[in-house]
Amino acid sequence: MVSPHYLDSSVAAHILDGRREAATWFEGAVEDDEVMLISSRILRLELTRFLRRDGRPLSLRDAILNRVNSVPLTERVVQRAEGIESHVKSLDAIHLASALETGIEPTVVTHDARMKQVAEILGLATFDPLAA
Repeated sequence: MVSPHYLDSSVAAHILDGRREAATWFEGAVEDDEVMLISSRILRLELTRFLRRDGRPLSLRDAILNRVNSVPLTERVVQRAEGIESHVKSLDAIHLASALETGIEPTVVTHDARMKQVAEILGLATFDPLAA
């Protein structure tokens, strides 16, 4: 049985920065045939901006994104993000709406405490590889 995991930008940024815990989790997830990694199309934008801020190569972004299934940023996802009543930042709302839009109830992999809290309010399991 495949276990879907939704990759949040808070963990993806730590992977790019070489945080051992995040990178170890990611490599393990990629190698596990029972794990399916997904994230919003918005992750590409976030990682691009993150790397460009520091003048780092976009190939680092692609090393992550090439291993993650992308959820399209659709009008339906945006509307679903708007409908999240708990306070959460706009891009985090898009991530949560994207996770819900998959219809497969993925575990949200995040290092953001507020994102974790709202994901759980929405009925999604969460995991923080940096706290494990």
